[in-house]
Amino acid sequence: MIKKFSWFLMLLSTLLIVSACGESAASKDEASKLIVYTNQVSGDREAVFKELVEKQNFEFEVEFVQAGGGDMRDRLIAEKNKPLADVVLGGSPLEYLALVEKGILATHKPSWSSSVDPSLASSEQFYWPWAIDTIHFAYNKNALGGANQPPIPKEWADLTAPEYKDKFYLFGVAGTTGTVAFSSMLVDHQDKNGELGVSDEGWKLIKGLYENAVRPEPKDWQEALKSDLAGGTLWGGGMLAAARDRDIPLAAMTPAAGTPFLPALIGIVDSKDEARIANAKEFVDWWGSKEVQVVWGEKTGQAPANVEALNEIGGEVKNLLEQSKVQELDWDYIYKNIDSWREKILLEYAK
Repeated sequence: MIKKFSWFLMLLSTLLIVSACGESAASKDEASKLIVYTNQVSGDREAVFKELVEKQNFEFEVEFVQAGGGDMRDRLIAEKNKPLADVVLGGSPLEYLALVEKGILATHKPSWSSSVDPSLASSEQFYWPWAIDTIHFAYNKNALGGANQPPIPKEWADLTAPEYKDKFYLFGVAGTTGTVAFSSMLVDHQDKNGELGVSDEGWKLIKGLYENAVRPEPKDWQEALKSDLAGGTLWGGGMLAAARDRDIPLAAMTPAAGTPFLPALIGIVDSKDEARIANAKEFVDWWGSKEVQVVWGEKTGQAPANVEALNEIGGEVKNLLEQSKVQELDWDYIYKNIDSWREKILLEYAK
C-alpha cells in the first residue's frame, strides 16, 4: 500500500510539473505575439506600417486586425472577458469613451505624453492622441467655382441648394469620418427642446445634404472625385497625400464654425496579463515617438499629434492644421447622443 501510494504521489507530481510547463509555454506563446486592432492600416498605409514594424524588430510578433472604428469597439466589448487584442490603434473619442465605460482599457502614460496636447487625452490616462485628423468638405477645384459651375461652398448649408444636386458624395454614419462630420453639424444646432437635442434647422440640414448627394456612394472615393468631376466629398486631412498621389487639384471648404479636429487615439487593452501589457506599453511608446511619427506622417499625409514630429515634417500637413480654425466639439455630449442621431439618419435620410 505504501509503495502504491508513493507511486501515485510521483505520478501526481509529474502531472503537475507537465501542466505547469504547459501553462508557462502557453503564456509565453501568447506574450510573443501582439495583436493590434486598428482602423488605420488599410490600403497604401499597410506597407508603411509593416515597414516600420520590421525595422523596429520587436522581440514579439506584431499582427494587426483591420476594422472600422465602430466594429473595432463592438468587438473589444464582446471580447471583454477574454481579450484577444493587446492594443487599439486609431478610432475617435466616441469609441474610446465607450471602451472606458465598459472597463476595456488599461492605464498608461507614454514616454511621448509631454509632446501632445493633454486635452485630447484621457484625464485618467486610458488613451492618448498620436495623430490629428481634420474633417472637411473637399472639392475638386476644376469642378466648382468656374463658369457654368456651382460656386465654391462656404458652409455645409450651401450644399443643400439646388445647384449642388448630384455634385458631391457623402460618407455614411457607419464610419468615423461621416459620424464626426454629421456630429459637428448637429452640435452646432443644439436645442434642448428639439428632437434628440437638435433644432429643426439642424435636421433640415442633414436631410438636404442627403437629398443632394450622389447615391449610391462610390467604392473608390478618390478616383470618383478625380474622374467624373462631381465636385466634392467628405474627406479627412489625409486627403493631401492622396490628392497629390492621384493628381487631384483639391481644396477644402472652411466653415465659419471651424473644422472638426479629430484625434486618432491609442490605448492598451486590459488583458490582465502582465507580459502582454508590458509588450503593449513598449509598442505604444514606440508608435507615438517622434521618429516613427515623422516617417508615418510624411508617407501617409496624416498629421502627428506629437508636436516635435509635426514641426519636423512641416509643409502641407502642418499648414493645413495651422490654417484650419478649430471647431470646439463637446465629445461627451456627442457620445451621449450619437447612437440616437445615427439611427435617425440611417432610418430617415440614408435609406
